[in-house]
Amino acid sequence: MQKITLIIFSVLVFGNVLIAQPTWSLEKCIQHVQESNTSTVRHANLEVEKNKIILEKTEAERQPDLGFSTNFGLNLGRTIDPSTNAFGNSSTLYNSFQLESNYTLYDGNQAKKRMKKSVLAVRSAQYDADQLTKDLSLNVLRTYLTILMAEEQLSNAKKNLSQTESWMRQTKNLVNAGLQSNVDLRNVEIQKARDEQKIIDRQNYLDRSYVSLKNILELDPSQSLKIAKPLKIVQPDESINKLSFKTIYSGALKTQPSIEGGELELKSLKLDKQIALAEKKPSVSLFGGIWANYSSRNMEADDSNSFMDTVTSNFITLIPGPDNYITASEIITSGVETKNKKYFSQLGENLGYGVGLNIYLPILDKKASKLNSQIAQVNYRQQQEENIQFKQQLRIEIQNAILDVQAAAKKLEAAEKTLSLLEASIVSMKNRLSLGNINAFEYKTILNERDSAEIELVLAKYEFILKKMVVEFYEGKKLRL
Repeated sequence: MQKITLIIFSVLVFGNVLIAQPTWSLEKCIQHVQESNTSTVRHANLEVEKNKIILEKTEAERQPDLGFSTNFGLNLGRTIDPSTNAFGNSSTLYNSFQLESNYTLYDGNQAKKRMKKSVLAVRSAQYDADQLTKDLSLNVLRTYLTILMAEEQLSNAKKNLSQTESWMRQTKNLVNAGLQSNVDLRNVEIQKARDEQKIIDRQNYLDRSYVSLKNILELDPSQSLKIAKPLKIVQPDESINKLSFKTIYSGALKTQPSIEGGELELKSLKLDKQIALAEKKPSVSLFGGIWANYSSRNMEADDSNSFMDTVTSNFITLIPGPDNYITASEIITSGVETKNKKYFSQLGENLGYGVGLNIYLPILDKKASKLNSQIAQVNYRQQQEENIQFKQQLRIEIQNAILDVQAAAKKLEAAEKTLSLLEASIVSMKNRLSLGNINAFEYKTILNERDSAEIELVLAKYEFILKKMVVEFYEGKKLRL
């Protein structure tokens, strides 16, 4: 009783899970690719982010810089005292500080042009990302339609197997009644085996198509996925024969991001040439700084340690006259001792300021400016050719897309007519078979023709849908079933 209860509970739980499992529409698949940050889209978005950072860096380069530096060292032997700029032979400990700033006033507008180039790079990267997502959406469409086609082919294969099984039961009855031979029954059994093989092939093709879609969506392979079938399959109408190449191409030039991206690349390369020519122009920059230093050889008087010495000296003073005499005299000397000047006192006394202009005029630059401008010009012409080739390729693709959808519409109409005629013929042949007027081989032959016609109809139907939506893709319409 417990086992039965557990089984019933499992069926209810897992049955509800299967029922509640959401299906994926084409719109949901495309939205998932565009917004779920898949590796392909993520790579394109990182390129946009990188160019935004480069733009911010370019803007920051136009601002003044400010730097602080310090050094500490020991001089030995005859060196210059950094605090007095006097030579000395004693060892000296020294320490200095500098706070410096530079600001470019004029550089031939190079910084301004580089910033414009960075702005164009951000926009161009965004257009590339947009084009990537559009192309990826078209890839999703192809795979989605492939699954729908595979499911319909599998359904037809199961239906054919069911009809063959019904035919086999009927043939057994006819054999038992002596109206047909065992050879006829064997032919039906062969047909049944072939139908079963077709089901296996169709199921495998369907499973592989789902794997392809999961790979595009970057879903976990173990994740269950079921796509939604459209409520209504689009059918050819008179508008297919009225498609205008000029109208579609004009719309594609406005809706395909690569077109605008190519034009932005031209503007960027034009700026490269201007930047290269600006390298020959003079540059003017403003600089300023504050500095201070300390030296262990910088001395000051020590008032607390003054001294006075008295020295007695005997010397003879000869004076012309009647008398010569000797006089004793005292010589008194005095002074003040010195000491190292204090660290912060030196920094305050040695504090200096400075400001000025720096003008640089390039004269010889090893032809760098000229050659860089020539390279930029060649790159510009190459991009022009690439843009022309892209537009030419776009023309070819649109022309082929129009011809393909018109041919697919005619092919679908012919396939529907062929299958309709074969279905009517099968009804007649089935009645004749039941009366014994034809054998199993003749009936199997027309069944095989019907199977082939069904496959061709399914292929024609989804080929038409795909070709029609490719045209809509170039028209800039949203991909939806």
